[in-house]
Parts: sequence; C-alpha cells; structure tokens
Amino acid sequence: MEPTKEHILDLRNIIAPLTFLKVTQKFEALKPGEILEILAKDQDTRKELFKVLKTFHYRLMGIEEERSFYRIRLMRT
Repeated sequence: MEPTKEHILDLRNIIAPLTFLKVTQKFEALKPGEILEILAKDQDTRKELFKVLKTFHYRLMGIEEERSFYRIRLMRT
C-alpha cells in the first residue's frame, strides 16, 4: 500500500475571495485518498470554506488552531 500523498496550501496572506478560488483549483487536482492541508488566518475563509467545497466529496480530517492561524485537513474521497 502506498503512502497517502499530502498537499499544503498556504493561504495565510491571501484575502478570502481569492482563497476560495485557490482551494477549488487545488482540490480539483487531487486524486481520491490525497490530503489537502489548508493554512489560513482569515475567519471568513474558515466559515465559508465548506460552502465552496459542497460539490466535492471529501472527509474532514481535522481543524487545528495555531497561535496566529488555523490548519484544516481534508481528504478527497
């Protein structure tokens, strides 16, 4: 069994509308079983992210709060 491929998308210095475009583009490129880790600071991104991803099949692997940002891990299913 090959290890799961992980991708990191660092959006900490990007405003919310652009973050959604970048997340959608990156998620479209993922294969089932691959994990996308999103790093962001903007609370609007966190609130609205799952609305943007509603057309994709994914599993939420976790949300972690760091000191100045948060990390969301999603697996494409």
